[in-house]
Amino acid sequence: MSVNIEENGNLKLSTGNIVFYEGENVKNISIVTKGEIDVYISSKEILGIEDENEVMRYSCRLFSIPKNIMLGIGSYKSNSKYMFSFKAKENTEIYAVKTPNQDYVKSFFKVNKPYLTSMYHSIAYMILKSYEEYIKIKKINSDIKIISSNLAVIYFNLQQNKSKNIKSEIFKGYKEIYDDSINSGFNFPASFDVDFIRADHSEIYMHNKNQLIENTEKLDFEIDYVRRFLTMPREIKNQFFTYDENMSLDASHMLYENLKKISSLLKNEIVEAIENILFLSSNEEESLFGEYTKTALDLDKQGRDNEVWVKYIKFMSNIIKDIYNKIKTEYDYDLHIDVDDIDSIIRRISANSTNTSDDNIILGIDDVDNIKVTLGFEELPEEVKNPTKKLIEMSGIDENKAKNFMKSLQAFRKLRDKFSTDDDVRKIRRGVTSVFFEIYREIAKRSIINGDNSRLIKMFLNFGYMDDQLLTPNQIMDLYEIKDKSKTKRINVYYIDEWLQKIYDKDEPPSVNGFGQDYREALRELKKRGTINDKELEDHWESSSKRLEYEVDNMIETTHRLCYGQVSVYFPILHKDMITKDFERALIRRDVMEKSIKDITDIDFSAFYREVLYKNKELNIEKELVMQEVLPNIILMPTFGSRAIMWEELSSRQKNSTGRFLFPIFTSEEIDSLLIPTIGAFRWELCKTMLGPAWNDITQMSITSEYSDYVQFYKKNRGLSDEAKEKLKVQIKKCRNNLREVFVTDYNLWIRYESKGIMRLNRVARGILYRQVPFAKDIRVELEKQPMYTEIANRFKNIRNKKATELENRYFKFTKSGNPLPDELQHHIDFYKNM
Repeated sequence: MSVNIEENGNLKLSTGNIVFYEGENVKNISIVTKGEIDVYISSKEILGIEDENEVMRYSCRLFSIPKNIMLGIGSYKSNSKYMFSFKAKENTEIYAVKTPNQDYVKSFFKVNKPYLTSMYHSIAYMILKSYEEYIKIKKINSDIKIISSNLAVIYFNLQQNKSKNIKSEIFKGYKEIYDDSINSGFNFPASFDVDFIRADHSEIYMHNKNQLIENTEKLDFEIDYVRRFLTMPREIKNQFFTYDENMSLDASHMLYENLKKISSLLKNEIVEAIENILFLSSNEEESLFGEYTKTALDLDKQGRDNEVWVKYIKFMSNIIKDIYNKIKTEYDYDLHIDVDDIDSIIRRISANSTNTSDDNIILGIDDVDNIKVTLGFEELPEEVKNPTKKLIEMSGIDENKAKNFMKSLQAFRKLRDKFSTDDDVRKIRRGVTSVFFEIYREIAKRSIINGDNSRLIKMFLNFGYMDDQLLTPNQIMDLYEIKDKSKTKRINVYYIDEWLQKIYDKDEPPSVNGFGQDYREALRELKKRGTINDKELEDHWESSSKRLEYEVDNMIETTHRLCYGQVSVYFPILHKDMITKDFERALIRRDVMEKSIKDITDIDFSAFYREVLYKNKELNIEKELVMQEVLPNIILMPTFGSRAIMWEELSSRQKNSTGRFLFPIFTSEEIDSLLIPTIGAFRWELCKTMLGPAWNDITQMSITSEYSDYVQFYKKNRGLSDEAKEKLKVQIKKCRNNLREVFVTDYNLWIRYESKGIMRLNRVARGILYRQVPFAKDIRVELEKQPMYTEIANRFKNIRNKKATELENRYFKFTKSGNPLPDELQHHIDFYKNM
């Protein structure tokens, strides 16, 4: 029976006390003031359970909630019921307020407005924790289903149509799947095959996942919002929620509906997971373990070979016992599987086997002994266990630094709010960050120079994985197994270890530092300060190792926090609180990046074009400027972030050198939302660099000069209405008077909306962008039909045609003898004539 709350005030609970049962009416607002409370969930509606004791018997422990979290979060709704059961994890105290009706709830919050923030925060907290458990159980269920599905079809394959009468509907379903697969020409293994058991053959079995993907993506969007809310400073939350209690209760209601939805998904997933586990082994119904065992014993009685059946049975026994123990330990749920009976069966079927001994009766034969079954319960691979200690030892950093680093890291592990902006928390994060990149530099040198490419080192360099206590085992396994096998045709997309190899091999020059200095300029600055002499300067210049160190110490250390996106709460090591989407779908894949760039250049065809010097001694061409496309290098930074950086528009003084774009390797953002502003910033900076001091000279029409004039003198611009001027004033203020940001904001609208004929810009900005950032020809043809574009389109066509004619006339002398025009010159004409 749950606790009886007779009056408002503090209530002390002993360890194990049930505070509220799932399904019980919410009649109070309760907030945890001391200790922790475990949260349980059942599937009472699905299973038809009403008795309170039975509810707890069929409930799984999900997570614990700390103090300051509300339990009666549905109290503002009429006839609301608890979605979860709550059980005191330790000696705990709650403060309870009875809520006889909705009017009382409103009056309570009107007097105690700060509790409105707590209410919304508590719902958000419950959503996030429930979602994390949903993803975890979903993964467990998926892995179990893969193994049980494969074992079921193998059962029918081994029986070769000699199977007994099966009553179970699940078994019958898999018999149909087996028959369909055989009819479609699929061959199942006739011997013991672990790889087949562990592989996902759902496409062959015709499982439909479309709806599942759709639901998960929608959930991810909602969860991303919740994560962002939970990291907001409390004072900002308080300002919003204490403004209007009715509005705050409505907002809580909408969020509460999301909690109900996730709760329902979680319940269904748990029921399905339990059904799949019991399909493996059950004391009461037909199960895979039971049917395999019957067949093995029957064959043994007949004196026939049952070795392959015994192998599968032993394999199953290890999985079943592992699942049973882990579910009981982690979820406080008893599957009622008789483990002793399973051991007894293993001993019995092994008794007459010539290939087994007493030493491997429980563990199974050699084929099974070392199998890693990926169920979300298994032990992590040895090479990625305890990574912090291993990486520190590999780096060889100073012992005192290592101790201080570990002290700060241990303090960070214990933080409840890892995104807190309190000074003490900032100090903890700085304590880790200050040493992290020294470790990173030394590990990078070990990898690149010594060729140490162990999985741990690659996960550290490319993903930022350094602490197994900051991620769940499933997340670590996802990182361990993640692979991007896609390839690109035109764009170079580098992981960090690949990029550092390029720097070390001198295939690419080191990136500029935070002051915009290239490697040579930075060395000169060191010499000027007396840090190095002339000889050391040249040694540093020639040294591959020094170039590698410089790239880590300057580019990577500086941009890592920028790509993370939230500089004020930046932390260099990957941890679960920063992860808003599973790694597989958050990974920026090379082919996806290339496709996104192509999609944008299909609109902004000249994004990566610039004038470069062309020479041809045979044709006596000494100096001719031609348009050339130079695509940027994409470097994926080892973090889960929300921001991309245009780090360099040119990587050397050569006008045809590549730019450098930096992206977080994992992100929950749409790639286009990161890429479009990055290309906009690139266009601006490339224009400035190419024009030099004349970048804002309006007599030389360009992106930078026209936008400088547009922003600087907008108040006197007759082409702008009063409304347009007011909007531009707000835009300039929002962009902190930064010309580039004003342009990038408009460029984003230009690509996303104006290219589709949807008006989002004022007349003047549209004219500048049409001239300086022209759309591809097919888009221009469509837009010309709109009156708003007619005038600027005709003027643009006339200018381009005139330029193309001039070039054809100038280059005619190279072809009058019958020789073809060099590709570079022909492409230059085509740029103005056909693009």
